[in-house]
Amino acid sequence: MSLSNLPARVAALLLLSLPLGACETTLDLPEPEHTPRIALQYSLSNYDAQAQAGSENDELARVRRLYVSNSQRVFDLRQLRGRQDATVVIVDESGAVVESFLPVPPRSAYPGDTFDIGYYQPTMSLKGEPGRTYTLRASLPGFETVESTQTMPKAPVIESATFTKDQSASNPNDVYGRLAVTIADDPNVTNYYVAFARVVDKNYKLTTGWAQVQPDERDSNGDITPEVGQFQLSSIGAFAGSGYYGFYPYADTNVNGKRFGLTADVRYYPGCPSSPGCTEAAYMEVFVSSLTRDAYNFYLSRQRYTDTEFNPFAEPAPLVSNLKNGYGLFGGITDAVYRIKL
Repeated sequence: MSLSNLPARVAALLLLSLPLGACETTLDLPEPEHTPRIALQYSLSNYDAQAQAGSENDELARVRRLYVSNSQRVFDLRQLRGRQDATVVIVDESGAVVESFLPVPPRSAYPGDTFDIGYYQPTMSLKGEPGRTYTLRASLPGFETVESTQTMPKAPVIESATFTKDQSASNPNDVYGRLAVTIADDPNVTNYYVAFARVVDKNYKLTTGWAQVQPDERDSNGDITPEVGQFQLSSIGAFAGSGYYGFYPYADTNVNGKRFGLTADVRYYPGCPSSPGCTEAAYMEVFVSSLTRDAYNFYLSRQRYTDTEFNPFAEPAPLVSNLKNGYGLFGGITDAVYRIKL
């Protein structure tokens, strides 16, 4: 199944299941032609995963892993699974291999159940450099090799970031407050941004437990509606893929060359310094990231695809792809990080 064909399959199955009334009618739905191709998702970044090596809480590194699968026929009802037999490399402008990947060993929650199949980890710890051009090539036995080339964007300029604690909040398991961030946009290039935040301890290591900074939902009954076309705080987990909400990429169309920002009511888990082996949140790390145009378009199309909720009557929401001879994304993300002392 290609990344863009799921709505068609669901629509076909629904049509076949509709009652036909008193008359008997046979519907012959021809299956679209399909050439099996590699499907993958990966965005190269400048993130230093080694700084959090060994931390099980490094969700940012986890959701940015390479994932490889393959397409299948529209009417194939088997569960789509990742592939562990891919060969994937990244080369620089000279053609030298600067990154290669190994499959992540599958994990099991209980006997007979495995997950993480199809994810890969880098072996050379490549961090993308702004202005450098990289090409990803991937192959699977029996499939045509795919490739894509992109140039890493410049890092955003974060002028300031503040967190003002809500002193009236009394929940011991959460700290509430208002986050305000100001960015200076580069007038010489079209920019695509995404912002998110997390907390770290005094050594800049991720705190024990939940490290994400999340929206304050106390007055919304858990229902926060994003404003279309506004720069707003995203969820780290929303990088992961379909089924995850809270990823809001933003283009500088209306703010080109200007100063702009976001303000959000948020909450975070402060840690548990009184417990052995548990750490306290000492800094809030605010990430503002520049996306390549291909990554911006892919994430927008993925959000539209997810918003259809498998509705066969929704407008078609195909996923954007920038892989030659394949499906998916090879993108670039350059992070700028601002630390706020808590």
